[in-house]
Amino acid sequence: MELKTNPHIKLNADDYLYHLDLETSKLDFKKEFNDVKFVCIGGSPTRMLKFAKFMSKQLTGNIEEPRNYAKGTDRYCLYKAGPVLIANHGIGTASLSVVLNELFKLLFYAQCSNVIFLRLGTCGGIGVEAGTVVITDKAVNGELEPIFSYMKLGKRINSPTYVDSDLANEIYNCCKDNFNVARGTTCSVDCFYEAQGRLDGALCDYFENDKQDFIKRLQDKGVINMEMEGLGLFSYCHRVGFKAAMIAVTIVNRLVEDVPTSEIDVIKEWEERPFKVALQFIRSKL
Repeated sequence: MELKTNPHIKLNADDYLYHLDLETSKLDFKKEFNDVKFVCIGGSPTRMLKFAKFMSKQLTGNIEEPRNYAKGTDRYCLYKAGPVLIANHGIGTASLSVVLNELFKLLFYAQCSNVIFLRLGTCGGIGVEAGTVVITDKAVNGELEPIFSYMKLGKRINSPTYVDSDLANEIYNCCKDNFNVARGTTCSVDCFYEAQGRLDGALCDYFENDKQDFIKRLQDKGVINMEMEGLGLFSYCHRVGFKAAMIAVTIVNRLVEDVPTSEIDVIKEWEERPFKVALQFIRSKL
């Protein structure tokens, strides 16, 4: 048996998932991970540890420190809470692509099936108030096209982004009565500063009116938030055959300001809202 998207990857082969520090010869992947039905990923390792503790308590009643399967590396973390695998992905699609490749292989070696990927994170809102949880139903790049571009063997590949509308609707309908939730288009770019029209980076050769024109153009096209990983998430998961969704809370309305000005305790509470949405959705599927 081989991985359908890479015939070089065989089921019973010895493999080392370098960035997770996991070896198939030292760990029984099927025994440890075969029951996984959800993979939840987010940028920060600290936040994903917090999420792992939250999910362990809610799903299993376990309040002990969760095992970090990737403790041998400082690049990523990897936890498990019942049928939920939890990892961080860093910032941007380059970092995301590394951990996704190794998570895909982990699930293959564990012989998992019907797995759903959920990205939980923060984002900048476009015309929506801070604290709003956004469920992505379409992902576009900085040119407002639903295309993820990447390099392969010295050639640029344009891959369509596919968002499972049924899954997005299911998550939205599951939580819309309990949270301030919006559903819409996400603009995903590969830069935090210039590509998002910020004025506070070290490099900036445009002005406030240019930024406002850009943000309003996004809003006119139905974009309600911006972040840096969505394109990669949806493209990679679609290529491998996994359903994926993105649940991101806005911590700033970019029509008003570039950086959050709310109290840190308020922002921390906002950051936990995707946790609660994910829990509610996962519970509805168990």
